[in-house]
Amino acid sequence: MRNFSEFKLAIRRRETPFHSKLYDIAKKFYGLSVPVIPGLHKFLYTEWAFRTSLWHDFWRVVYYEPMFKSMCKEVGPGFKMYYGGNGITRIGGKLNIYIGSNVTMFDNVSLAGLKIFDDPELRIGDNTYISPRSRFMVAKSVVIGSWSLIGCRIVMDNSGHPIANAAARMTSGGGSASRESVRPVSVGDLCLLGAGSCLYPGARLGDGVVAKVGAHVAGEIPPFCLVAGNPGRIVGKLPIAEELKEHFGEDRYRMWKEQQAAVVI
Repeated sequence: MRNFSEFKLAIRRRETPFHSKLYDIAKKFYGLSVPVIPGLHKFLYTEWAFRTSLWHDFWRVVYYEPMFKSMCKEVGPGFKMYYGGNGITRIGGKLNIYIGSNVTMFDNVSLAGLKIFDDPELRIGDNTYISPRSRFMVAKSVVIGSWSLIGCRIVMDNSGHPIANAAARMTSGGGSASRESVRPVSVGDLCLLGAGSCLYPGARLGDGVVAKVGAHVAGEIPPFCLVAGNPGRIVGKLPIAEELKEHFGEDRYRMWKEQQAAVVI
């Protein structure tokens, strides 16, 4: 007698008229669709969205956020961890985390501290938004400014694995990056780093830099420049709104203008 797996396979293959009939019945069953009742189903959707949001917020406030904060060196007021499917951001290794005020982060952001140097640091400035699935791999120092939006696939201040030494990659896990590959990464204020963008060791982004979706950025990018491509290059200059003087001061505004003016595209 056939087991159930063999029976299902016989139905998919329509081996006999009986199996063929069962196949047709199953196809009709899986093709069923309930007609939309506008008032009812709209109410059910609204109820479902409210109920699940309330449930996630409850656990965020009383459970997940306090646990995450306990693993940080500093967390300013107004921190919020939104639900993206994990409940809480898992921190790999030892990482000293300093978070400013009113920072938003999703629970499926990945944070990792490597063992190459003692006390690797991640600093995130005030009012910054860390989007879902962003990943930070820190060997020494990654600094993110204030009022920035980070959608990076990865931000790394190291090579991840040995590059020049193939023998070193023969160890468990592919080996660790060398100390020589580690170069701190910094992102200024008011930056927007699009989804899927990557920041590599030594990347230094000035204030107001925008990286297009999927841009791969290394090296120094002057303030208020637009970066695109792989490898990333400056493809444009962005306007610097005069009202920023009120928030950042005349001197800093003038510095932005001077540094941007020196860029040749």
